[in-house]
Amino acid sequence: MIWQFALPAPPAQLPAFDDARLYVALRDGTLVALDHVTGLPAWSASRDATVAPLSLGPFLVGASGATAWALDAATGSPRWQHDLGAVVVLAPIATDAGLLFLTGANDAVLLASEDGREIWRQPLSGRATSSAAGVGGRAWVGLDDGRVLAMQTSNRAIQWTRTLTGAALVMTPLGDRLLVGSADNFLYALRVKDGGVAWRWRTGGDVVGAATADARRVYFVSLDATLRATDRRHGDLRWERPLAARPVGGPALAGDILVVAGVSPELRGFKTGDGGLAGSAPLPGRALHGPLVAAARGSIPARVVITTAGGQVLAIGQTVEPRLVPLEFLPGRPLPPEVLLPIR
Repeated sequence: MIWQFALPAPPAQLPAFDDARLYVALRDGTLVALDHVTGLPAWSASRDATVAPLSLGPFLVGASGATAWALDAATGSPRWQHDLGAVVVLAPIATDAGLLFLTGANDAVLLASEDGREIWRQPLSGRATSSAAGVGGRAWVGLDDGRVLAMQTSNRAIQWTRTLTGAALVMTPLGDRLLVGSADNFLYALRVKDGGVAWRWRTGGDVVGAATADARRVYFVSLDATLRATDRRHGDLRWERPLAARPVGGPALAGDILVVAGVSPELRGFKTGDGGLAGSAPLPGRALHGPLVAAARGSIPARVVITTAGGQVLAIGQTVEPRLVPLEFLPGRPLPPEVLLPIR
């Protein structure tokens, strides 16, 4: 472990994360920023958050009820706030055209990131269950009736609609694919250009957290306590491994190791090549979210950052510590037995 910090109150929402800091909204109405290199508090501000905040370059963006707000990410000082007229139901997402907020009035509202002014408002005719943003001014919204909408954020035009047999619970943009974990226990890979199903894979439970990928495979976890790797282009199963407990959040890719958090108080690492167990690290409580990975920068080592439901924040070296395995034989070459000479 690199460092550990006890928050002054339990977390109220999932944290935001960027190259420098971790931002955690607490149940006592404060928001704390931690430097995840040193583990020291960078600032604390009085700010309620009823959805998870979003780190956006110089801004930290969030919402309290129907009020969208932005803070200076370096100092925590207020930048702007805007009344949306209805409670925000999901964390905001950043698009090329601005910040997209989804409300309980079934509206999508785009605000300018620099000053919070409203750019447009679009009725959705359904309750939003998930959202994601991609390059090229695209955003996707999943609705409770199974529809996935592709929006052009520059003019709020709906480019395509795809109806799944369950509500979209989590979305992960991946180049020309949109990965969608649905309540029908499938992971879908939708084509970004038209919403067609490139492939899908059935699981034994809801997909949990964002999927991750490398050049060859997609990795994801589901509530049947299984970690799976599928071919990135065709969706063929490459391997699957049972987990010791139900996962919390999606897997994180740290080099050639997948780090997974679960309801049991530990992190586990798995090899991307075959899913073999690479090691584990104990936690001082149940993880609140999936592992967050900060890449190495100069002399600063890579690290995995995790927050527990009880309010402990930890940074662990990128490589999860391997388990101790008893030796089956002693190393080295055998020595001939000593022979005592007779005493004369």
